[in-house]
This record gives sequence, structure tokens and C-alpha cells, in this order.
Amino acid sequence: MPSTPLKNIIIAGATGRVGAPILASLLAEPTFNITILTRANSTAVFPPNISLIRVSDDFTLAELTNAFNGQDAAVIATSATPATNSNLPFRFIDAAVAAGVKRFIPSEFGLDNLDPQGRKMSPVYDAKGKMLEYLIKKCEESEGKLTWTSVCCGSWADWALNPPTSGGFYNISIPTRSATIYDSGTTSFSMTTLSNIGIAVSRILLTPSATANQQVFLSDFVSTPLGILAELERQIGVKFEVEHKVAAPELKELRAKVDDGDWDKAYDLLALTFVADVGKELGYDFEKGKEVWNEKLGLPVYTLEQVVRTALELANKD
Repeated sequence: MPSTPLKNIIIAGATGRVGAPILASLLAEPTFNITILTRANSTAVFPPNISLIRVSDDFTLAELTNAFNGQDAAVIATSATPATNSNLPFRFIDAAVAAGVKRFIPSEFGLDNLDPQGRKMSPVYDAKGKMLEYLIKKCEESEGKLTWTSVCCGSWADWALNPPTSGGFYNISIPTRSATIYDSGTTSFSMTTLSNIGIAVSRILLTPSATANQQVFLSDFVSTPLGILAELERQIGVKFEVEHKVAAPELKELRAKVDDGDWDKAYDLLALTFVADVGKELGYDFEKGKEVWNEKLGLPVYTLEQVVRTALELANKD
């Protein structure tokens, strides 16, 4: 496909945790004309002078196709839960095909959802993997008219260290100076800041040829539960109260609940795999064996020390 940047961009999920920084980055790039796809009954407030397309809560194929008409790229940043228990992600793709969209960025923004080990462990990964396989198939059938890019960024570093937003993703509480360490606490995983995820999406759309039809892996830095805890203790100057647990019983219990239809536990299961030793088998550390795109995309450099410092500043404001 041509190397000229894609110009007309529509984004769904623009007010979400990952959608908001993506929208901010897209708006900061003068090349783009941005359209926001939102529900008709949404009360979200968007910046002025941005095109809005409102659709029903049903997100019908006809509505989505009409919304995608004239768009060069569609960025889907909707939350994980709808992506795992409805066919909406597939309708987004079908609408993009019908409308002649050139680039589709699906709601991934996490792990390698094509990895069979991860898909076996978590139904969230498996559902997203099926969606990505469907997207790849549709792109191949389009004979190059539609292309795709999947953004794999590991854990959202700043979000995960902010308990009010993440619910204590790493099981480390800054306010109570306490932590739960599962298994050895030495599982390493890639961490990417939300701002860099947003910038990466913009840079992907600015370089469509280089980023077409592939997974783009991001990693600002790599750490472990014990590494994060040690950095927090170093900066605060206080030792945390630490409880040690074996993850296997909880993993088994959570998986059983998800298999019984309790999708609310799918998030808990996913989070636990990050900090348990089972994560060592799931390829969470992209800097081992994956091509990391941070430098290619010209992303700012962040360190664990910087992210922890920001998390502590936010905690002190509360």
C-alpha cells in the first residue's frame, strides 16, 4: 500500500482508559481528520469542533458501515469485556470491509493474542485471538484493500500502579503500604505507559506501509512484581507489609467461575496471570524474542523509576 499517511480516522471507545490517550495523540497530529464514534445516549463531553457520529446501543452493521464510510482508518479502543462476550468486534471488522476502510486497528492493546499458550490460559486472550484471526482473514480476502495492525503493549504501566483506576492490578497498595506476592514474584512482563500507547497509534497511522499486516510490540521497560515493590519501597523509604501466596488454587477457582459464565472474573484471572509464575510461560516479556517497536516509532523513553514517582505523586494528592 502507499506510504502516505492515512488522513481520515474514526475512533470507537475514545473516552476509555486506553482510548483517551489515543484520542489525545490523534488530535495532536495535524495530518489527521478525527471522527469519534459514540452511542446516541452517551453523555461524554468531547473537545469542540470534532466530528461525532452517534449510533444506537445495538451498533448495527448498517450503522457502523455508514459511520465508517469515507474513513481511511478505524481505531477500536472499546473495553475488553464486550470484546469477549459479544460479536460486536466482528461487526466492526465487517463494517470496515463494507465501507472500504484501509487500515483497522482492533481493540487489543495488551498481550500477544495469537499466542496459543496465552489463549489456553485466558478466555479473554482466546476471544481476542479469534477476533484477530477473523480480521486477518478478511484483510487477506480484500486483496490488500484493508490492512491491519495489532498493538501489543503488555501491562499499562501508569494505570496499573494507580489503584483507584486499576483496582490494584499488581496486588500492590500504595495507600496501605502493603502487597501480595504470588509464587516467586519474579515473573517479568513488558510495561508501557498510556501516553506511549497513544503516540504509537498515531505513528502507526503515519507510517502505514511499515506497519501493515503485523503485530506491533511495545515495551517501555520490563519489571517483575518484586522489582516494582522494591522501587516503591526505595522511593518511599518504608518497607511494605507483604503477604506471600501460591497462585495455583486461585487460578483454578477463577477459571472455573469464568467457564461457568461469570465473565466479571475474566479480568481477575487475566491480572493474576501477570504476577504469578505461570506468566513466565506466556511470553509477557516482549523484550525476549519479540521485535519491540519503541525506537522505530520514536517513542519517548520511560523508566520504572519515573512511573513509580508519578504514581506516588498521584497517591499523595488523594
